[in-house]
Amino acid sequence: MINKIEVVEVACIGCGTCWVACPDAFREHDIGDDLKALPTGRLGDQHLMRAAAEGCPTLAISLLDAEGAVLFPTEEARAALQATTNW
Repeated sequence: MINKIEVVEVACIGCGTCWVACPDAFREHDIGDDLKALPTGRLGDQHLMRAAAEGCPTLAISLLDAEGAVLFPTEEARAALQATTNW
């Protein structure tokens, strides 16, 4: 069960997928000319939070359980993204 959301602001490209998919858990944050995602501090529907995190193109969203274990993204997903961005 998802108990906490973390967003790596520098990895966020502000595409908006998360706050559109799950506005209970994510909000847009205006930083000058850029938008970034931030957690609202509330939790939304478990499926919607998962869909929002999975839809993040940069894997900037981490979903954690009550013990702090990362439920998403998996190490495999991070490695796959890293492999596609290494030149």
